[in-house]
Amino acid sequence: MAVSIQERGADVADTAARDQLVPITTYILKIASVCNLNCTYCFVYNKADTRWRLQPKLMSPDVLRRTVARIVEHCKAHGKTAVNLIFHGGEPLIGGLKHLQRLVGAIESEFAGSDVNFGLNMQSNGLLFTEAIGDFFLEKKITVGISIDGPPRVNDRFRVDHAGRGSSMRLEKKLHLLASDKYRPLFAGFLVVVNPANDPIETIDYLMKFRPISFDFLLPYDNYDSKPPFKSDFESESYGDWLIRAFDYWYSNNLEVRIRNFYSIIRMLLGSGSAVESLGAGIVDFIVVETNGDIEAVDSLKASFEGATGLGLDVFNNTFDDAARHAKVRERQAGASALCAHCRQCAIVDICGGGYLPNRYSRKNGFDNPSVYCRDLAKLIYHMHDRIAPAFAKSEA
Repeated sequence: MAVSIQERGADVADTAARDQLVPITTYILKIASVCNLNCTYCFVYNKADTRWRLQPKLMSPDVLRRTVARIVEHCKAHGKTAVNLIFHGGEPLIGGLKHLQRLVGAIESEFAGSDVNFGLNMQSNGLLFTEAIGDFFLEKKITVGISIDGPPRVNDRFRVDHAGRGSSMRLEKKLHLLASDKYRPLFAGFLVVVNPANDPIETIDYLMKFRPISFDFLLPYDNYDSKPPFKSDFESESYGDWLIRAFDYWYSNNLEVRIRNFYSIIRMLLGSGSAVESLGAGIVDFIVVETNGDIEAVDSLKASFEGATGLGLDVFNNTFDDAARHAKVRERQAGASALCAHCRQCAIVDICGGGYLPNRYSRKNGFDNPSVYCRDLAKLIYHMHDRIAPAFAKSEA
């Protein structure tokens, strides 16, 4: 298994065939447009796009039925027999158990008899999780990922409610419930926003208390016009340094958790594909449906500018074939050739993939830039290569 970076580079083949529609297999369903928290870095409520104010607070069963009917239609047209549905928000638990029951009932009724299987997941802040919701999720095999930044003194700095109060004390009670033997099958892991002011080892140790099977480290959805905290210029590598410390701690101690960013980079260094959308030059085959039924591009783009996710489509008047053919969606599937010249000439372009799309934005050049975290990602990838290459060379000797 090769881990040579030197053999990689600008001649990476396009991942998606230009003239072929790439069917959508993952659907992010915005079942709520409001949230019980007001995280200061939130890309929905505290960045560039304000259109959430125009959305219904909750997705109705009728909108979801129409959405699922469109999904089944799309699957049949392209011979797909399995899809992944992700409840998202806002906070998807904010409508309570009855809302969730109505939505899941709508999903089940539309998929019934279709020969299309679906998996159902949720990304939540966890504060509204209850035993009753947990029992329902166990029955329906719905898994839950939790957004958290780390121990209370870290988490309460940014993840606050609408009165500015920290959320950690309430969240810890919910995490102990979710991580209990009964509800542990529901627990999909954590999403953690990186902040160089925090200690990555302290963060990992705290998260490991809850025995997650996996978690992701997310770089803030900032860009050239809205610079990330602790990154004064393009050359700064503070986020890379943080991630390197986290990786070394995880790798050296053989921690029993899959950190999906690191796992994905290792996979790509060994010639396989990425397990996360924010890394690699692989095909992006998911779409977002808002609470009113609007079909939109990846929602993290809302951090870029007003209307960045808009496609002008909705589930009542358009098909998911229409979405899959849309220029904004096809651009995400164009591989390395759609990246800026700086990225196309880089030896690790097929690993970093140019960095996550929202992090490439500037008013001057649009998305035709390397990631604002370019130097951070490069430093991390080269460091990981240097750490794992000797081990694999030894195993192949």
